[in-house]
Amino acid sequence: MKLNYIELKNYRNIIDTKIGFDEKTLIIGANDIGKTNVLYALRLLLDKSLSENELEPLDEDFCIYSGAETNEFSITLHFVEAIEECILSCFRELISDKDEVYIRYIATRTRIGGIKDYKLFVGTSPDELQLVTSRFYLRALNMRYVSATRQIDQYLKSQKNKLIEYLQDARSEEEEQSDNARFEDLSGRIKVIENELNTLSFIGKAGEILNNQLKDLSEHHQEQKLKLGVDLPSNDDLFRKISLLSSIGEHTIQLGGEGRKNQAFIALWSALNQISIKDGQPDEVSIFCIEESESHLHPHQQRKLAEYLVKVLPTQVVLTSHSPYIACEFHPNSIIRLHTKQGSPATVCNQNGVSKELGDQIRAMEYRLSPLIAEVYFSDCVLLVEGTSEIVFYKSLAHQIGVDLDKLNISILSVEGVGFTRYIDLLNALGIPWVMRTDNDYQKYKRPKQQLKEAYYLTGIRRLINIYSTKCSGKVPIGEQLVNLAELIFENKEKLTENSAASNSHRLEMYDLFYQPLSNYGLFLAKEGLEEDIYYSNKTVQDSINHYFSPSQEDEEILVIQDMVLEMKSGKSTFMYHFLEKNRDCLSSLKDDPLSGPLYACQTIVQQLRVGNHGEL
Repeated sequence: MKLNYIELKNYRNIIDTKIGFDEKTLIIGANDIGKTNVLYALRLLLDKSLSENELEPLDEDFCIYSGAETNEFSITLHFVEAIEECILSCFRELISDKDEVYIRYIATRTRIGGIKDYKLFVGTSPDELQLVTSRFYLRALNMRYVSATRQIDQYLKSQKNKLIEYLQDARSEEEEQSDNARFEDLSGRIKVIENELNTLSFIGKAGEILNNQLKDLSEHHQEQKLKLGVDLPSNDDLFRKISLLSSIGEHTIQLGGEGRKNQAFIALWSALNQISIKDGQPDEVSIFCIEESESHLHPHQQRKLAEYLVKVLPTQVVLTSHSPYIACEFHPNSIIRLHTKQGSPATVCNQNGVSKELGDQIRAMEYRLSPLIAEVYFSDCVLLVEGTSEIVFYKSLAHQIGVDLDKLNISILSVEGVGFTRYIDLLNALGIPWVMRTDNDYQKYKRPKQQLKEAYYLTGIRRLINIYSTKCSGKVPIGEQLVNLAELIFENKEKLTENSAASNSHRLEMYDLFYQPLSNYGLFLAKEGLEEDIYYSNKTVQDSINHYFSPSQEDEEILVIQDMVLEMKSGKSTFMYHFLEKNRDCLSSLKDDPLSGPLYACQTIVQQLRVGNHGEL
């Protein structure tokens, strides 16, 4: 049996969203976006640990983003492949001919703060649901939920006990008789140890001191004497005193840190799941849901955990994570991103859940998909730039002009000569807003069949125009669009290609014409290139660069540099890193320069996403 989708209507921060699941599903998204809400909706219908009282709806469960006051919300689960014997015997006629089952929770209230109630329905289709009085199906269909704030020691204890119970029941008659004989022998040995411990001088004296103090405190129960010793459990309870321990050689120690305990819990749960399957049929169908599965694990173990959860656990798994290492290793078709859109504070799900389209875009990144790139899965906006030097520059510039990238959840990503479209396709599939900046470069083309045999194309502007035409259909303009961009492109298309020489004056003319209309869509054009734009931005920055290359006029020998921009380009990233290491303060003078435009655009996009949800930043 498999959970196919969950449909949420007017529930918490979700208005109307259907989320499809895979056999193994990873839910990602920023903090407070609703990942826990989705899991709690599943828990209301499937978690045995929730009491009947906890199923009662609360006012905060009703969505506040639906416009008028919402006094009803619903949660619908769709299951497919309902063929297990335990499921068939439990649901019976409530399973469709196509092996499907629907479970629905509907909550109502008279008004905010008024009387609240809920009802449960089960049936073969969304239109043929029967009212049921309880979650009767939990003995056959349920979920195992591990919260982000898990009390791992409590979980380990309960799972350890279940494992032992399963293995006890699975013993043969011969094994049980042998175990009972050994148990009697062990019990006698433990009794000997207890008696020997009581003969130790400091143990006996401790008991005498406690009894003398008790005589002074109370006259009651004087016939009872306290002593220190070993608390021996009864034979039936002895196994519950067994703890999970680590061993190093002959030395035994308590199980280590939280990360190791986290791994031990998942291993225990997996073992239980496999043992519970008898003759190919499980006793119950359980969905394993774990929040922030990367908790307390370093990057290597996060990657290994992702592999284990996907390939080893023989059950349906739903995870939430903030780890780019797990996101990078997870199956591309099985990643869900929750996010908001401009104009609405409610949470939505990209592609309505797991998606082959998203998987194709992730696979298109090929070897380039790394934890650094996977970081953008969790971003509210991404600035795409051409190379590493731009990343170094824009991170320093952001700090100097007061654009807090981490607070705003903005990532800067270099396309490293691969081209912008592959990255844009991935971001669009994930529903992540983006901004880009590219050089305003000329490129020479040979055209033997045309009148102008050799022509210089303004490839930077043409690159942005192509992206605008093919990738920006859903983009909301950042600012007011004062010109018709489509008409502007048509009227000037020949000026971008029919040039007999690479004229700087013509380049600047086209820059002035296209910069603002394109930047309203997050498409930013350099006047020429990064190094040229920085060097000629203002006197403060130019003097700092000149001084960087000629630091002291008192030196006997000073290298004469004919072209500062060429020198900047010869090192690019190396120059940018070392120059900004000691001269980053000069970038504050660029606060009103077009170089800062991409950062301000990212800031505006994030603020538009959050207004009405978390308030203005």
